[in-house]
Amino acid sequence: MSARINCTHSAVASQTTSAKQRVLISSKYEQKIDEIAKGVDDLKGLLQSLNLDPEKSRDQIKSKVQLRNNIPTAPTGPSVRHHTDVTTCEPLWDHSVHIIDFLKVVIDDRNGTDAASDTNGVVSSLKELVHALEGPTSLCNAVPTVIRPSIVKERLQMPPMEAAIEALRWAKKHEEFYRMGLFSRILPLETFTDICKKVYFAVDEYSDIEFLLANGYLAYIFAEYVIVRKAEEYKEYSLLCRDNFHNGFAQLPLLLQPSMELVALLTIGTNSSIETSKGMMAWTLISNAANMCQTLGYHRQRPARGEADIALRTAQQNLFWSVYRLEKSLSVRFGRPSNIRDSDITLVLDEKNSQHIKQARIQGKVYEQLWSPTALSRSIKERTSMAEELAAELRALIAETRAGLIDATNHPDEDPEADPYKIVYKQCDLVCKSSLLTLILRAIPVPRGSMSGATDECIAVAREVLDVHEQCIHNVRNCESNPFMVTTYINWAILQTPFVPFSILFTRAIQRFDLDDLARLDRFTASLHPPRDAGPPKSITHPYHLYELLTKAARLYIESNNANSSSSDSTATTLVHADFADVAAGDFDFSAFGMEGLDWVGDGAAGLFGMSDWYYENQQMMSLLDEDMMF
Repeated sequence: MSARINCTHSAVASQTTSAKQRVLISSKYEQKIDEIAKGVDDLKGLLQSLNLDPEKSRDQIKSKVQLRNNIPTAPTGPSVRHHTDVTTCEPLWDHSVHIIDFLKVVIDDRNGTDAASDTNGVVSSLKELVHALEGPTSLCNAVPTVIRPSIVKERLQMPPMEAAIEALRWAKKHEEFYRMGLFSRILPLETFTDICKKVYFAVDEYSDIEFLLANGYLAYIFAEYVIVRKAEEYKEYSLLCRDNFHNGFAQLPLLLQPSMELVALLTIGTNSSIETSKGMMAWTLISNAANMCQTLGYHRQRPARGEADIALRTAQQNLFWSVYRLEKSLSVRFGRPSNIRDSDITLVLDEKNSQHIKQARIQGKVYEQLWSPTALSRSIKERTSMAEELAAELRALIAETRAGLIDATNHPDEDPEADPYKIVYKQCDLVCKSSLLTLILRAIPVPRGSMSGATDECIAVAREVLDVHEQCIHNVRNCESNPFMVTTYINWAILQTPFVPFSILFTRAIQRFDLDDLARLDRFTASLHPPRDAGPPKSITHPYHLYELLTKAARLYIESNNANSSSSDSTATTLVHADFADVAAGDFDFSAFGMEGLDWVGDGAAGLFGMSDWYYENQQMMSLLDEDMMF
């Protein structure tokens, strides 16, 4: 009976219900498989209808490979160089805001007037130039260039290891060189060397940032090595590393975790952007670097723990000051408020780098105290006092620079391994500081009734800047061993620091019909011409082309008025010059973009001859050319 019960229970447990369920599931699977097969057939038909090029498809897939998978190999020579072929944007030279607004005023003044064909030609060229500087293509300079997939899909090449080792050893022994000193303040040279070793030997996986740091550093090292050793093949190595740097930089994601290495990379990218005439991209990069520095606390003094921590803190502080110097300079160039407030910095001033830091601090104050919207609303007395104080600080730095230049000239280094461009760099530094001084002095108003828009001291300094520039550019052009020297000088001395001296003397030449100042402008323009064997400038925004048009406009204006002077009434001439004096205050503008509707007028604005008006409404530098006169 017990067995019968067990058997009955077993029969219940062994029902075939589950087997029927398996048959039903299999049926559903078969239906699914049929649907998938039909979908695959549809997909095949769709692909065939698209008629895709298989080679192109493979290229697109390969282009998505990450940079870190492109392990560098050592080529046998410089013939492996890959050039970036960018066809979407015309290469442009970024100019400061004051020169762009100055061009607008010249154009607006001539619109709607009858003029000779020469004048119309100049105006037409100026309009084309402004369109290039402000049109959609100008945005190409604000972001890294996106490179073609054909370059990304190949493994990025590196110069021969032997050449890299030789250049790194040379750099280690010449840290006192000007540009080596700049890099040693971004990261210690030992750190750069270790990163290069990591990339070349690749024992451990290296990051994208390390690969870019290695190429950015080597690009500059090879360029310096060419100068001293006259090793022509190193030019190709420098260009190869520069291409690697630019190509890889364009692939970095927008958001990255702040780190010391990333800040250093952004700083090198800023330097490279300035030297390749991409000022807006430089501003974007250095703004991010400045924010990261403050996030990481590099701008604050804190006690170090142990020798290793002391070395690290020193490196972090040097990096911060490198960022600070570039950020303040670009702030003035583009008329933007600085991302770094001096009141937030608690670091002790680095005495070895004190000149650069003091100059950067003055640059930040120039915008904040003299040319910002708040500054222009202050009284004449207050702004004049601030300008005189800043001018005194800068004159002290200029005096130190002059003393160093005189000493370097009178006591040249006899060491064949010494920096051959030491004097040139000091001259360039003097040009930049003196140009900044003219910008400060321009904020000091002249007495009412004066026929000049600037003080006598400001005009004298402007002339002096052009004279120093003439000497410096002559020496720069003699640097035949450095293929980048002329372009580097123009980008740092003429574009990075707003070259106000030209604007001031341009205004004066037209006000006074001053042929001597006009001759200075002619010589300055001629000095910017590319080497004769290179032909005319390829870009419409090249500084030579820009200043040539402006100088031609001034000459046409003066010649036209001189030709008509014999039939002009002397009283009318006096009235014209009086009108010049009233409007000559507006020779540069940092804030005109997006601020045309503002009407902030401080209690001293009237005495500044409407300075706030031209500053906010784009009525700067010259309403000098009235409707009855041609250029």
